[in-house]
Amino acid sequence: MKTALFVLDIQKDFIGDQARMPIAKHQIEPMLKCINTIIEKANNSGIPIIYIGNEFEPKQFILNWFRNNSALKGSQGANLDERLTIVNNIYFSKKTGDALSNSELVSYLHVNDIKHIIIVGVFAEGCVKATANSAIRKNFSVSVVKDAVGSASDKKKIKSLNEMDNNGIIAMDSLSLFEMFAD
Repeated sequence: MKTALFVLDIQKDFIGDQARMPIAKHQIEPMLKCINTIIEKANNSGIPIIYIGNEFEPKQFILNWFRNNSALKGSQGANLDERLTIVNNIYFSKKTGDALSNSELVSYLHVNDIKHIIIVGVFAEGCVKATANSAIRKNFSVSVVKDAVGSASDKKKIKSLNEMDNNGIIAMDSLSLFEMFAD
């Protein structure tokens, strides 16, 4: 089964020093280190790495207020964080939590015959969960890497991972993923 890695929302406004809507601070460095290792191993295994970022429209006043004006299209905060390992220029933007709301991304997956999606990134309780659930509804097999996702709190992360696991999404740690790459 052909697999792709989704690197979701590793943007300055969520993990940067001046983040407008940060994940829990203590999660940032371990998560980022894990994601970068996964990117390198996936790339070496020939697995396509797909970078996905929020680019919210400035005119979404109410939603942007709730998001503290984070990741507005064209803003510095919407840029991928400079600590993230970038191995290609495969990037898709989104305006909602669900990455598969971008029809160009869905077309890319179909054209490349991708059936399994591995998800890393932020927020476990937001875009990670929304994308994973959408992928299941669209008949993809989905894995979320537990130590490569971040959240507003440890409690929200655990709750979201459990909810995804109960919905047919495989929640795995990076060591299990690395064993998959070795096969």
